[in-house]
Amino acid sequence: MSSKLVPEGPGNHSVVQVYNNERNRDYHRNPHQKHSKDPRDSVGPPTDGQNGQKNNRKVKKYRDKFDPRVTAKYDIKALIGRGNFSKVVRVEHRVSKQPYAIKMLDRVQGREVFESEVAVLRRVKHNYIIQLIEVFETKDKVYMVMELATGGELFDRIIAKGSFSEKDATRVLTMVLDGVKYLHGLGITHRDLKPENLLYYHPGHDSKIMITDFGLSATKKGADQFMRTTCGTPEYIAPEIIARKPYTCQVDMWAVGVITYILLSGTMPFDDENKTRLYRLILKAKYSYAGEVCMRVVKYFRVGEISASFWF
Repeated sequence: MSSKLVPEGPGNHSVVQVYNNERNRDYHRNPHQKHSKDPRDSVGPPTDGQNGQKNNRKVKKYRDKFDPRVTAKYDIKALIGRGNFSKVVRVEHRVSKQPYAIKMLDRVQGREVFESEVAVLRRVKHNYIIQLIEVFETKDKVYMVMELATGGELFDRIIAKGSFSEKDATRVLTMVLDGVKYLHGLGITHRDLKPENLLYYHPGHDSKIMITDFGLSATKKGADQFMRTTCGTPEYIAPEIIARKPYTCQVDMWAVGVITYILLSGTMPFDDENKTRLYRLILKAKYSYAGEVCMRVVKYFRVGEISASFWF
């Protein structure tokens, strides 16, 4: 059972808004329902002097909320995203003039997201994973300075193209799987891989892909490699998580399989507005694929010891 990917809101979706996928919001929302942007949040080029003044006041408003240590080092340029417990702004380093994104988190309400994401990002350094530059902490706020990706989400390119060619899909999957292999080698499971959490570094066709949003990630050490927390975005959750069985990092490979299906067909392999029926489809692995099997894509589904051959 599959359905066409159609955005349900305006396409004016910030590229860095992906950082705002809070734990409780992400799990329950339809992952393909785009967030409608409040016109009051617009930070794009002003259409007239009045809009320009409004944008300047908005920037000043958020600049005043930042810790002086942050504003002494970074010039706040624009609000580019917001979540339940966070706001994301585009900034510029005052000395180097390098642009970055800063995610400002409520330390109390966003504690779980902050702890998971920072713990992972402080450990990783990979070409296809968003880079954490530095962290500022106060009593009630956390400021995460991150690499800025400007090319938009993979989701948006799927919507624009309808589906990817085998060549283009393989290029995307090669980068994603390289990043996933690196994470798994460190004992890190992302647990929320989906097109919305894969960003293009720049708008060009040749841009690299960057894995983002580690708020649901888990790190396993020692002999026990099993996880038991039920989490993720419904349409991408692996059967063992739904069945509430202990699971391993292979759940990420299931999610990559779903992403692959979407890339090649432009549709969801498992889709039902009723979550109970959706989970039944996933548990049965009940899906259909009308296109030809892409052998070039299949060979990329083996990453080290991890196999997702059940997809083909």
